[in-house]
Amino acid sequence: MGLQGGYKLDIVFVIDATGSMDPIMKEVKARALTMGEEIKTEMAKASRPISEMRLRVIDFGDYATEADEAIRQTDFFSMPADKQKFEDAVQGIDYDGRGGDAPENALEALYVAMMSDWTKIGLLEKGRHIIVLMTDAYPLHLQERKECVGYPADDFPPDLETLQKIWIEKDYDENNRPNPDKTTQLSASGKRLLIFAPDGKDALNHSWQPLTGWEQSTFTAVDPTKGLLDMPLDGIIAEIVRSV
Repeated sequence: MGLQGGYKLDIVFVIDATGSMDPIMKEVKARALTMGEEIKTEMAKASRPISEMRLRVIDFGDYATEADEAIRQTDFFSMPADKQKFEDAVQGIDYDGRGGDAPENALEALYVAMMSDWTKIGLLEKGRHIIVLMTDAYPLHLQERKECVGYPADDFPPDLETLQKIWIEKDYDENNRPNPDKTTQLSASGKRLLIFAPDGKDALNHSWQPLTGWEQSTFTAVDPTKGLLDMPLDGIIAEIVRSV
């Protein structure tokens, strides 16, 4: 018996919500109401029809300046039924005056995304769990802000090696049976990580380079002096479709 139905598609957008992200944030906000349909249309063109789609947004800044508001998150929105709720959530993201020139708490936000309440993909179903991370800054080391007000150190992995292990593992086996020794509901074969971020590193070795070798992930380098000006939302949606 072959795979049945269209794709079950969960997408979590992890967005740097600081002042320097103004161009891409304006575009995301402007197209929030149509983003789900755009993805669905492009998937259909690629002969990958969608049966169920949910979108979620996590935005991040820096615990040193935003305290317990450094990472903010929404629930999943089923599309198209919840498209107005999705737009309202995206439109409500405040980024003006947040962050600074320093790296941001992107790795903690990535962890929050990984621990999402992902839809279950059955043995005879097609589906993807996709995380799309967009930033024009390097990531702070995990726990680097643990002394800052509002940083929940016990809630985050101690280091990048642990974060990678969590990415590799999953909460359900291929027959969708609970596997309590694992820590996430990410599909082993259906998970994808798309990172749009600066290449290289800064003087304190903040860098995305260690993540570029993660399995089932794609890294697209952006010019840190231009942010995501050279990577409009059309290009990001195209990468989502290619990852499916």
